[in-house]
Amino acid sequence: MTAEALVNGAFLGGLYALVALGLSLVFGIMRVVNLAHGIMVLLGAYIAILVTDQVDVDPLLTFVIVGPAVFLIAALTQRLLLHRLAGHSQEAPLVATFGLLLLGQGLLTYTFGTSPRSLSAPWGSQGISFLGITVQSGNVIGFVLAVIVVAAAQLVLTRTRFGTALRASAADPATASTLGINIPVMHAITFGAAAAIAALGGIVYGTAFSVDPNAGLPLLVLGFTVVVIGGVGSVPGTLVGGVVVGVVAAAVGGIFGPVYSPIAVNLLLLLLLLLRPQGLAVSLRRRRTVARSGVATTVGGAA
Repeated sequence: MTAEALVNGAFLGGLYALVALGLSLVFGIMRVVNLAHGIMVLLGAYIAILVTDQVDVDPLLTFVIVGPAVFLIAALTQRLLLHRLAGHSQEAPLVATFGLLLLGQGLLTYTFGTSPRSLSAPWGSQGISFLGITVQSGNVIGFVLAVIVVAAAQLVLTRTRFGTALRASAADPATASTLGINIPVMHAITFGAAAAIAALGGIVYGTAFSVDPNAGLPLLVLGFTVVVIGGVGSVPGTLVGGVVVGVVAAAVGGIFGPVYSPIAVNLLLLLLLLLRPQGLAVSLRRRRTVARSGVATTVGGAA
């Protein structure tokens, strides 16, 4: 284990946060555990692969097409399927998203086969050196994008009327509905936006590494670990959780070998669920906000 490996792990944690943020948003606002989240990440990568196969363009620029496409698919899925199932029981959407995970895995396998695929970009294999430490460009780009997206999401949730409506729909849907807030539309937008963020993470992930149709479940576990560390429903905490997971994976990989890094992430998730399911990142600001308003806020701060 070296300092360079830990620094790369910390930057890679930004990509992990980008992958996990949508999972946290969906649970924080909709109270739905989206087991199909990993497929949303893969969908972003595979649609970007289709675009770059036809047009010679940097993978990041494909988000102009990938983002709206995945947003529309996810928003329609929520509106036409999950919203209707939510009225039956809390378990129904959970089972449905698991079904979507299996369906997505099958469709991706049928369309692209089982061989790993990756996106090609000059920055995918380059490195940036500073103070004698070389950091992979893909990790840096993922970290920068994560900071931008996390900051933007936090600003939208806490500084806009739309964000206020989202937080109200999360805190008390019945009261919010009587005030004229369209809860189904809010949930569809949330689900679509979360999927679009996951797709962006999929593009960066598919450029830095490679993807295959069976990667949906490992990506879901990775996202859960990040979310649990940062606090369920916490936007800033997601970035903290991503960095922690990245550093732990790098440390374990450096000491015992890269093959043990995924095992360490899985064990970390189990330990957190047993010892501290509320997350390691606790926001004092959220506590002050709740104390002043008397209304529990489930997104925008740490859980």
